[in-house]
This record gives sequence, C-alpha cells and structure tokens, in this order.
Amino acid sequence: MLRWTCFFILAVSCFAQFDPEGAHVDLYFPHLADGGPVKDQWQTSFIFVNPHPSIPANVVLSMFADDGQRLSLDLGGGGASVQAVTVPPLGSVTLHSAISFATTVTGYAIASSDLPLQSTVLFRRIMNGVPQQEISAAATLPSTQYVSPATRELGIAIVNIYDVPKNFLITAFDSNGATAGTSVVNLAAHAHSSFDLSDRIPSLPASFTGSVKITPSTQATDEFLAWTLKVDGLVTASLPPGRLEWPISHADRITLVYRKLLAAAPAALAGLDINNVNLNAFGVATLTISPEQIINALGRPGFVQIDLSLSQLISDSPSELAFIVGHELGHVAQLQHGSTLTAADGEHDADLFAMTLMILAGFDPYGGAGALAKLSMASGTPNLVAAMFDDLPDPHGSFNARLSSMMSTLGQACAQSPVSGLCGAYKAVIHPNFPATAPF
Repeated sequence: MLRWTCFFILAVSCFAQFDPEGAHVDLYFPHLADGGPVKDQWQTSFIFVNPHPSIPANVVLSMFADDGQRLSLDLGGGGASVQAVTVPPLGSVTLHSAISFATTVTGYAIASSDLPLQSTVLFRRIMNGVPQQEISAAATLPSTQYVSPATRELGIAIVNIYDVPKNFLITAFDSNGATAGTSVVNLAAHAHSSFDLSDRIPSLPASFTGSVKITPSTQATDEFLAWTLKVDGLVTASLPPGRLEWPISHADRITLVYRKLLAAAPAALAGLDINNVNLNAFGVATLTISPEQIINALGRPGFVQIDLSLSQLISDSPSELAFIVGHELGHVAQLQHGSTLTAADGEHDADLFAMTLMILAGFDPYGGAGALAKLSMASGTPNLVAAMFDDLPDPHGSFNARLSSMMSTLGQACAQSPVSGLCGAYKAVIHPNFPATAPF
C-alpha cells in the first residue's frame, strides 16, 4: 500500500495538476463581519492556499456591503474595497480585517483567481479584547437551492448575485419533515442580508429543531449565495455546506476549466517547441461566456466563446467541457502561429492540442469522446446546435469523424513531447483497471 501511495504522489506531481476538493477560481464568501463595541467585536480573515506545485496564483478579493455597494475594509494596508495578492506555489496568504468599525459592519466578498485555490473564511469573536471563539467556512459557489440543519436561532446569510431585485423563500421543516413556517426575503440588486431564523419566522417554538430550505421565489432557475451557522447563545458553530452539488453554476464551471487550461498552455507550447504563441498575453484568448440560446463554441482572434447552452449540454463533466474549451484554445493558437501546430488538419490538430492541455491541467482526455458524442447527438436535432458550430460547414459530420478516430487521437496525443512518457503513469493512476491494450 505504501509503495502504491508513493507512486501516486510521484505520478501526480510530475505532470497533471489535480486540485483538492473545493478548490476553485471563483471564490464566494456570503458573509463577512468587522468591528463593533469593545465588549463584543468581530474580525474576518480570508485564507488562500495555492495547491499548484510550480505556478503562483494571482487573486483579487472584492468586498461588498449589505446594500451591494463596494465596502472599504481594512485588511492590513488601509481601507480598500479591492485587495490583490499573489499566492506562491504550495503557499498561502492570510488577510485579517483590522476591526476598524465602531459598530459591526456586515457584507460579503467575492474573489477571482487565475488558478484554483483552496479558500477559507474565519470569523473571530472578541469580547473585551479577548478572543472567545472562531468559526470557519469554506468558500462556496452559487446555487438554486440551499438546505441546512436548523434550530430557532440558526444564523443565515444570503446574497442576491443579480443586477435586479430578487426574492427568496425560507422554509423551515420540523424533525418529521412537516412545514413549520415560511418567510420571503426581498433583496435588492447585489444585496446581502444576515439574520437569525427566528427573526424571519418568529412563530417557531423555542425547542424547534429540524431543517431549513432556501429557494428562489422570483424564478426557479435563479441562483444565490448562502451560508448558515449554528447559534446557541454566545456559542456559534459552522455547519456542513448546504448548496446543491448539481445542477452546477455553469458560468463558474466554464471559468474554472478555461483558467486551468490557460495555466497549462505555456508548458504545452514549450513542449511542442512553439515559441511564437502566447495564449496568456493580454487580449489573445479572452473568455466570452454567451447566454444565446443555441449550442455553440468559437475560437477567434482575441477570444474564445463558450455558450452557456454548450456547458449545459455537457452537464456535470468538467473533463468533457475541458476538451471543447481546449479545442477552441487550439484554434486561437493556430491563428497566432499562422498555421496548424502539429497536424495538417485543423480540427484534428485542435483536438490534439486540447488533449495535451487536458493532461497537463489534470483533466481526463477520454472526456473528448463524451463531448463529441453529446455534440453529435444534439446536432441531429434541428435548431439545437448552431448551423456553423465552431465555423464548421458540417458540424455533425465533423463530430462523428473525430469521434470515430478518438482512440487514435489519444495515442497521437501521448506521442507528443509535452506529455510523452507521462501517459503510462497517468493511465496507472486514473485508469488502473483499463485493459493493457488501451492507448492511454
């Protein structure tokens, strides 16, 4: 067992970047608190950990007040609503609020990173200068539903992430699952609210225990940010995350996949001995997430466009989405290079480049087959997939042809210098029960 563990560590560290559970490039903190009278103060700390072994992560943290406007918070360098920091490879950065407000100020924060980070927020309660307790919670993502254990004094924080007002329904259930009370929270654009459950549903008995569900009441597909904390007198404790794991937040998933692949691009291009392409240069491959109701993806000079509908077709497979995003990055690289990168056919060449990026970024290149199969399925239905998907004159034919040669493409990808010699280790770690004849 020890030998297998050592092999796993060696194999993972030498190529693909596998991230800890919960690491993300979009980091949402649905609550922060700072200040208060000396007898009862709050301090908020943000901790960022970079799991990448060789690339520093650049993160920008933005703070917002309850009304959704920018909140100037002193995190050690004076008051500011935006704080930018660099987290070293395998390193960490902690930002402490300075407890600078005479009365307790609440709000929320959103961080954006160019690499997936682990992130935690700590709330410290200080009474007469003496720390009394500390509560931690991991960064979260938007969801269409939140479920949590509850007592009458459950602490709830909720954020409207939209540019227009939204309403959210709070429903309390007793220990038998029967509805014990409801309340609607009305939030202005980008507004934040925090309260005890009893503030919203005062009819709950003092002995109430059960659960609480938060759902949108303006539109069923509305997403929001939420956290809950167990409150028992002066004692406050964190609770397990309550957001739905699926359906996912597609904009956040697209951003995560795009930034992970972009981080792997320098190593991929260097390994292919291509020195006139820089996908990380400003304005070369800017991500555009389109809400248009047609399934499409594009790689053009200056940008990569991924439609939300395409991510929704891919559904809950980040590796399948990574193949599509990597393919479009391949087209941008071809345009900057002035020709294809390693193969004569442009589509096949973009597939090979996508797989190289996927291996280096920690995605499964077998996801390419799933992505092409879903696109082939969807292109068989009129008006579902763009007639010129990715500028292809015959998308359906292209999907099927590339799908039928996928095993060969995998083999060719493994023969390329950026990942040659690594595919065997990857196969042993990720696909240990595959037949010996599998190309990867």
